[in-house]
Amino acid sequence: MLEITKHTARSFIIDHQLPAPQKGKKGTLSVIENLGYVQIDTISVIARAHHHVLWTRVPNYQPDFLQTLVEKDKKVYDYWAHAASFLPMKDFRFSLYRKWEKKQKDKHWYTKNPKNMAYVLDQIKERGPMMSKDFDKGNWQQTHAWEVPPVKQALMHLFMDGQIMIVGRKGFQKIYDLPEHFLPASVNTAMPTRAEYIEHIIRRDIGSHGLITTKSIGHLLKISISEKQAIIDELLKTGELTPIRIKGLESITYYAFTKKIEGYSPKKSSNKLHILSPFDNLVILRNRVQQIFDFSYILECYVTAKKRKVGYFSLPILYGKNFIGQVDLKADRKTKILWIRNLIWEDSFKHSDAAYQAFSKKMQAFAIFNGCESIQSAIKDKALFFVEKS
Repeated sequence: MLEITKHTARSFIIDHQLPAPQKGKKGTLSVIENLGYVQIDTISVIARAHHHVLWTRVPNYQPDFLQTLVEKDKKVYDYWAHAASFLPMKDFRFSLYRKWEKKQKDKHWYTKNPKNMAYVLDQIKERGPMMSKDFDKGNWQQTHAWEVPPVKQALMHLFMDGQIMIVGRKGFQKIYDLPEHFLPASVNTAMPTRAEYIEHIIRRDIGSHGLITTKSIGHLLKISISEKQAIIDELLKTGELTPIRIKGLESITYYAFTKKIEGYSPKKSSNKLHILSPFDNLVILRNRVQQIFDFSYILECYVTAKKRKVGYFSLPILYGKNFIGQVDLKADRKTKILWIRNLIWEDSFKHSDAAYQAFSKKMQAFAIFNGCESIQSAIKDKALFFVEKS
């Protein structure tokens, strides 16, 4: 059992999640392969989550990089991690086990309708790549806001079962086709065993997060702790993994790859500042963020307005190795204004002009990334003086 400090743990995690940046399409692919997946989310208060996560790590990121990697290079594909995500094509075979599981079930949110699924599949076989709007919806009429058309339900089931794939998007409209029409010939399509699938998840999560507990591996996936621990124990026996205790968190066991943690020493703390997506892989394990970084974070768009403390879409602010606050932002595309709706600092944050300048620089870059030409604030804060000045 190796014991490390919180400072070392924070540095180790950040080195894994935010390694030295690479530019362009190559850098974008490297990020997706390093993280294991990048979550897709439909909320568009600011740039969508997957673009935000990639922009944070790729200095010159453009959405075209991701589109090309999916549609032309076929190095990335669209499926499900713990949520809808972009995943590296090199790991494609490990999605087959989950697809097989989904195919055995009668429903995924909605009960399967074999007749509708057969109709949709036949249409794609006959006509090629299609979007949901391309199908004849018959006499169906929507009766309430959240009702999903039968065709969309069929597409969802066929997609989760692996009978069709998302091969591209127009805006946020998905384009579907048969896997055999899209997958490169070099892709391994051998069905993994359950043990191989679980081991892949373990290796993926330890590799991308650096430090992680058994419970947090496979976030929101239906894999029992005992199944994960059995494989972890085998990796401990071979010496590939090392159990870690963090001072102050002695009751919790984390795991790291031995080659990564042996002899590791934290780099000098930098003054880099990041405004992270709520769906960023670094903060998606909320318990770990609380335990190791002493940062309590809740995405308040899922909280009733009366209970919000920061704002609808508050974004964590990471400065060096510490989370120093949250900023609630909204990009107004019509006026091209990035609005600062709220800004909350952590009690532990040591206010300084250097931190404010770093925040100002990042806000200017974030405005450009969101297609905004100016930044305006609905509040007053000393740090905003630097934003206004620049």
